[in-house]
Amino acid sequence: MKIGARTLKTGIAITLALAIPHFLNIQGAGVLAAISAIFALQPSLKRSVRTLKDRIYGNIIGGTLAIVVNLTLGNHFMFIGLAAIVLIAILNQFNLSSVIGQATVTLIVIMMTSDPNFVLAASIRILATLLGVVIAFLVNTLFFPPKYEEKLYHLIDYTTSEIMKWMRASVRKNSEYPILKKDLKWVKSEIDRMDLYFSLMKDEGTYIRKKNRLQILRKIAVYRQIIQTTKAAYQLTAVIHEHENSFNHFPEELRIQIRERLETLLSAHEQILLKFNGRVSPDEVNFIAYKESFRTKFMHLFFDEANMEVKINKDYTQSNAVIHIMSSILKYEEYLIHLNTLVTSFKGNDWNPETQIDNIENIEQ
Repeated sequence: MKIGARTLKTGIAITLALAIPHFLNIQGAGVLAAISAIFALQPSLKRSVRTLKDRIYGNIIGGTLAIVVNLTLGNHFMFIGLAAIVLIAILNQFNLSSVIGQATVTLIVIMMTSDPNFVLAASIRILATLLGVVIAFLVNTLFFPPKYEEKLYHLIDYTTSEIMKWMRASVRKNSEYPILKKDLKWVKSEIDRMDLYFSLMKDEGTYIRKKNRLQILRKIAVYRQIIQTTKAAYQLTAVIHEHENSFNHFPEELRIQIRERLETLLSAHEQILLKFNGRVSPDEVNFIAYKESFRTKFMHLFFDEANMEVKINKDYTQSNAVIHIMSSILKYEEYLIHLNTLVTSFKGNDWNPETQIDNIENIEQ
């Protein structure tokens, strides 16, 4: 059983939301404050601030509507349903659909209140929901601040290493087709997780650290390219896997050229990541680009093989496989060259050794 920071923050928020109304002797407010706090917890400060404003608006609208409907029409279940319909329509009109759930809960709880002094009781419940939102915001801000950049880096480091292992095994005919197919699905899920962490890291960086905004934006640009390059490596592995039978029937010279080129690109990819983390000099990793003669030979081998399959064997499937593999290799190469340029520039201008991420300890997968 694993208890993460978000789980602990939820427990703290619920405890505070129940405790504060209890110590203030405000009857019936604790439960609503706790429910409100649960709804309001968000994974990043920027989203917490946005949620704070939206939920305050939503609860005020829901509570006000509940009071008006109760005083004019009563609290019959038909009127509660009608009020909920009106509330949802209003929230959608003001682009507050994200708070429909909590605002509707607030409306129902207030309209079901049987206290003789209904307006006072309803006002207390509205304040209770706002208290829960504020508590969630403070807990999210002050307790266990998330380290999304560290999580993202470790995820990229581990996933990229796995992709490289499979790519090397594939071009040497050492991979098992069904096993690699399953592993590629896992890689796709990890890439989706990268996109999530990147989005959260971007929210945190651009919202909190306005003093070093330019530096943060440069780092975000580097991470964006790292993720795009990882996706290109994944796509190349998937293409080789999809056309495994065609690849195994390529001429030996072409297969050797592909293996050598991929080994160069994979080694470059590894060292670029080490450079980004300060373990390789910013001026290194300049061996990505082919010498003109080797590149010309590499391209000719591909096109000769594609043309031969069409002219001699009348096999467009094999010819297409050649083109798909070649284009995926070139795309991966282009992303690596651009990534190398960004990392070299970033390390030369903005690198601070104190912000270095350790890629050995505290690895989260």
